[in-house]
Amino acid sequence: MWTQTNHFEMKRNHIVLILLVVIVIFVFVDPVYAGPGGAIAKGLFKTWYGKLLLLILGIILLPVIIYVRTREYFAVRKNKKQLAQLATINRTFNWLDLEKNTRNIIQRVYEAWSKEDMERVSEYVSPWYWRNQQLVFLDQWKENNQQNICKLARIENIKPLYLEISSEENLEGSKIAFSITVEVEDYLVDRTTQQVVEGRKGFGSEEKVWILEYTEGNWLLDDIREGSLSLAFAKLPNVIPAQLQTKTV
Repeated sequence: MWTQTNHFEMKRNHIVLILLVVIVIFVFVDPVYAGPGGAIAKGLFKTWYGKLLLLILGIILLPVIIYVRTREYFAVRKNKKQLAQLATINRTFNWLDLEKNTRNIIQRVYEAWSKEDMERVSEYVSPWYWRNQQLVFLDQWKENNQQNICKLARIENIKPLYLEISSEENLEGSKIAFSITVEVEDYLVDRTTQQVVEGRKGFGSEEKVWILEYTEGNWLLDDIREGSLSLAFAKLPNVIPAQLQTKTV
């Protein structure tokens, strides 16, 4: 017979399971400052036991993963249709052109980051972004006699998650949030000894949310957020001016 005690025990087991997952992610996963955005990379998952742990977590969280990917899939499909309509107003919103421009920005930003000179990519990112990255991360690491080794192997995926379209002429000031998945190598070394002080050598897949803004006829990188926010962006209702609504439904 189902009793209140059974219900309490089941609920307690669920809470324990959730707590275990949280503990594993936030306590046993070693953080390391990493590539563009100064984001956190998980060095533990590059080890064999880390990969095993990741597999176990993947099995436990499979329903959540399926839900997230499903929501993102429908958001991306809808956004590509809306971009096709917006392209009738401004050609640079055409998906093929937009994807090409985004890919170019990603490659140039990673190159500038690896050279420790964000000014060299100033024409592809907003003034706030490149100064923030240079001062907060790259220059600070130099002062600490450390260097972030960041090598981009390839771009795996680019997906539009969220559109914020401006009512200005030619859609000036519009923003798009992309899910960007890349294969990179990312770790921190001591400049003198060249010893790894944070992270591990080796390439791995990494997802981030890149936010691009259309400014004076060009797409510029304005910010980079954690990949864990991809679902939050995919769930946001797109912001499209009323006069464009009939063209983008």
